[in-house]
Amino acid sequence: MNINISESDGNFAKYEKLKDNFKWFYSNYEELKRDYNDQYVAIKDRKQIDSDFNFDLLLRRLNLYNCDESIAIEYVNN
Repeated sequence: MNINISESDGNFAKYEKLKDNFKWFYSNYEELKRDYNDQYVAIKDRKQIDSDFNFDLLLRRLNLYNCDESIAIEYVNN
């Protein structure tokens, strides 16, 4: 069995970034509720980078359909 170490290291790093983005989202949820209620919020590098009421429009703007970025997207609901 041949395991590509560099690929799995890269995937692990992407997973860690994604995990950090979701942690940031939930630790800042109360503030996000005030500013982005009923919207989808995109988080990258522990920062809110975009939001929209329409998920498809947000994805198009972020160009994430075939992207390998570690961007967390969650819906904010008061």
